[in-house]
Amino acid sequence: MTLGANVKLVPENVIYGETLEDYTITADYNLPPAKRTAQVPALGDAYPGDRYLAAQTAPWGYIVIETGSATSHRTPDQGAYTTRVQYAKPKVPFTSGVTGLYEVARRPETGRRGRRMGIRVFLAAEADAEAIADASLPELVPMAASGNWQYALLREKQIEHRWRVGIAKITAVYDSYAPIGDVIYVNKGILEADATAVMMWNREVVPGTTRRIDEIYFDAADSNVPKQWVRVAGNNGWPLVKANLRIRAVLTSSNLAAIKGLVGTVNSDACPNILNAGAGTLWFDKFSMRQRQRGQSTLYDCIIGLAADPLGWDSRTLAQLQKYEVRQAPVLTVAGVDTGQKISRGSWVPNSGADPTKMPIPGNTANFSILNGYLT
Repeated sequence: MTLGANVKLVPENVIYGETLEDYTITADYNLPPAKRTAQVPALGDAYPGDRYLAAQTAPWGYIVIETGSATSHRTPDQGAYTTRVQYAKPKVPFTSGVTGLYEVARRPETGRRGRRMGIRVFLAAEADAEAIADASLPELVPMAASGNWQYALLREKQIEHRWRVGIAKITAVYDSYAPIGDVIYVNKGILEADATAVMMWNREVVPGTTRRIDEIYFDAADSNVPKQWVRVAGNNGWPLVKANLRIRAVLTSSNLAAIKGLVGTVNSDACPNILNAGAGTLWFDKFSMRQRQRGQSTLYDCIIGLAADPLGWDSRTLAQLQKYEVRQAPVLTVAGVDTGQKISRGSWVPNSGADPTKMPIPGNTANFSILNGYLT
């Protein structure tokens, strides 16, 4: 900044000070009666001649933030303009580590039921503020890398252009609150499960015959009357527990690409965060996803479905997996005449060693560490 001709700094009126946000300098300049106030420092001008700040230029050094003039009625400056100018330099107590942003304030807050909130305030060059805010402060990034405030996610940000000449202020608002059932941060999730115990039945062969219990048949002696053996006492059922697990997570597009090849596979490694599941006990059999918001194509609400079998999917023999087979009953006859029709009946036959193509068997094994990591 170059002062106008005959514009003089009043040395005894220079005051150094500070506020919570700024270092300040207040200075008075005298102008001869014929001079105009346009010749004194203007908003955004740097403080001239400060030997301690020679290497710092506007807007990061001291710059004019306020100015005003008055006419002096005292000698020797009677009739001259006296202009008071206030310079300020923003304090930067620590840097955020985010390129192009200077963090000047961080205010963590707490709420009921463990809720974590807060704001962070950054300064950036005016011309780059919006681009830097988009690149460095995307939605749902955590307020802190660790501790309680890692669960407070960025929900809103405000860009205040021309907070100072050449400087913009960016205020980021963080909050851990999310709607019930929603996931609180990206590439992490919550676990859901449901399990049902059902009774499975084995229709045994009636001793001394080739007939099965509950199977309808006809014999030659009375071919027009359907017959059936039924159980009238006892129980030959066994319980079968069917468990399904779900991981609900907000995933990025890159994470979707990483897990798409896992669908249809069984875990080759233990997953301690998924109910301490051992290797070979989780089958990734279902998957659904939905774009989180229109226009935000990088975030997706996902449901990862896992069928759990504590005995192990790939450790079982085909005979153990193949509990169900379809057999055909004898020829259906009417009045002793073969109709050529056969009655298909389902028969529960444990350890039958039947055709393995009749039941879907889980696919190859794969490492599920990325799924396990969603629940850390």
